[in-house]
This record gives sequence, structure tokens and C-alpha cells, in this order.
Amino acid sequence: MPDFEAPTVLVSDKYDYVELWLKRNSNRKARILWQQAENFYRASLSMPNESRAILAYYCILNAVKALLEAKGIKYSQLHGVSGKSTGMRTSLCNEISTIKSNGIFFSINKYYGSNFSGIDVSLKNVMYNIPFVHRAYTVTYRCSKELFIPLKDPHFVRQNGGSEAWFCAEIADEKYCDNKVMDRQRGWEIDKSVSDKFIIRRKKRFRWDESLNSKEDRINELLSYHQKIRRDIKYIHGDQRLWYYKRNDRASDLLNWPVPSLIFVAMHRLSELTRYDPKKLLCHFECQHNWLLTEFMNKATDNFIDQIASDITGRELMVPGYR
Repeated sequence: MPDFEAPTVLVSDKYDYVELWLKRNSNRKARILWQQAENFYRASLSMPNESRAILAYYCILNAVKALLEAKGIKYSQLHGVSGKSTGMRTSLCNEISTIKSNGIFFSINKYYGSNFSGIDVSLKNVMYNIPFVHRAYTVTYRCSKELFIPLKDPHFVRQNGGSEAWFCAEIADEKYCDNKVMDRQRGWEIDKSVSDKFIIRRKKRFRWDESLNSKEDRINELLSYHQKIRRDIKYIHGDQRLWYYKRNDRASDLLNWPVPSLIFVAMHRLSELTRYDPKKLLCHFECQHNWLLTEFMNKATDNFIDQIASDITGRELMVPGYR
């Protein structure tokens, strides 16, 4: 439920801002859970990667519970995910997570409008679909196809003289301006009316008719449309706005999951290895994919908290630029 009329909130500490927001707008339990998430996050910063996943996972878990409390969504205390290692070789494709039909993970996916119950997924496949480690992934596994196309100026437009409205964005990097690639994307097309830029737009439209609908009705139309946009448009947390289009060609290794769900599953499996098989976890950090795992551990929690904070408050949160 984004607040489209609110300005970007400039905060040096998202935890403090969300805690104050919860104090004014939600219940005490949500605030306590958010404080716990911050405590686990702070503690994780001083830990080596071989031990860090447990604290990072409990930061993520408590942040999710704070979101569910703030939204009034009921949830079971079960985590909703279980993991196991298969095969003898130390490989991310042998680390398997099974998605359960109840628990906290089930509830957060229901909030995002998804349901992955009964699915088995490998840690390698999950990592492939996470935008902030995708470059590390494609360097580690060189035969992998790139999933994420960088965008600039993503925005909604309305037809001149009409009421049809849609989402569009510019592909800025010339190497991604490929008609053949975009022709394979389900629900998207190239805007041929713009000749000096490579603009992609969603085929499906929504109505923004000021003469017939109230502002509340128009905002509700935009909210519904925006929720579908989130399936293909992804964001990387940083000191600038980094937007990406995630390719949706039909492929067996493509997971159409919200990024927080992917982070949750990956960190849960790494935390299980930390607790129950630290020797195997150390082997993972000594393999060819050690840089990929290190990048994930360094970036996952910040990216997760950035999105959960925005989902709780409905605001876009950015770090202020200091001079």
C-alpha cells in the first residue's frame, strides 16, 4: 500500500524511522519485533561469514513478523521452510529448501500475493534470481544468462487526450537494447513511438479518468496495477535509485518470487548449515562460489530491511546525501 503522494523520506537509520512509525501507527508487539530485528542486525555486523547467517536470519525473521503484525495478518510461529543437503559434492545446487504450507514464510508470501507451498528449490537457483548478487552469480557461473536489465526513469504515464495509463521505463545501456529479447517478454513491449530512446512499457493498461472517477478510485486502480508491476520490476538498495527489469522468458531456473522471499529462503538455509553442519558451510566458503556467498552475506540484510521498511510504512526511504 504505497503512499504515492508522500515525498521520499531521507533517513540515516531506517530502524529508528520505522520504530517511530510503528509507535504512532501500530501496536507494541510490532515495535518490539522490529527492535529485535535491529538488535540481531547490529550483532551480526561483528561476526565472520561462517557464523553470521544465524543472526542475519533472525533479523529477517523478526522484521517479517513486525510487518505481519503491522498489517494485522495472522501467522503461525513455524518458520515455514526446511532444508537439507543432497549428494556428496559441496555445491549450491545440492542445498535444497522445501516450502511448507503454513508458517511465517507462507504468511509473508500471502501478503505479496504469492503461494509456493510444496516447492523444492536449490540455493543455487535462489541466488540466480536475486538482483543484488546477480553480477557475482554470472561471474561465478559464466554460462548463465543475465536476468536483470538496468532501467532509468521508471514512471507511469497517461495517454494524451485519453484515460488509458501504463508503466514505462528507459533501457539506458545499449547492450540491452535488443528487440529480440523484449519480443520474448510476456506482457511487455517496446514503445515504437519514441525513436531516440529505447523505451519499454507494459502492455496492460489501467484507467485514470478524472471526469468519471474520484481520486480515491483512481488511486485504487493505480495500486492494483502497481502490485503487478512489482513482479517484473526490481530494486537494489543503495545510495542511488537502481531499478531493473527482470526477464520473464519461460525458463526452468527463473523464479517469479518477490526478492524478500528469495532472501528469506537463502538465509534460512545458510543459517541451518551454520547451526547443524558448520563444516559443510566452511567448505562452501572455500569453493568457487565463495565470492557469491560473501556478496550475499554483505548485502542481503540491508536489501531485505530496505524493502520491508518501505512495505511497513508505505514510503520510499533513502539515505540523505551529505556534502
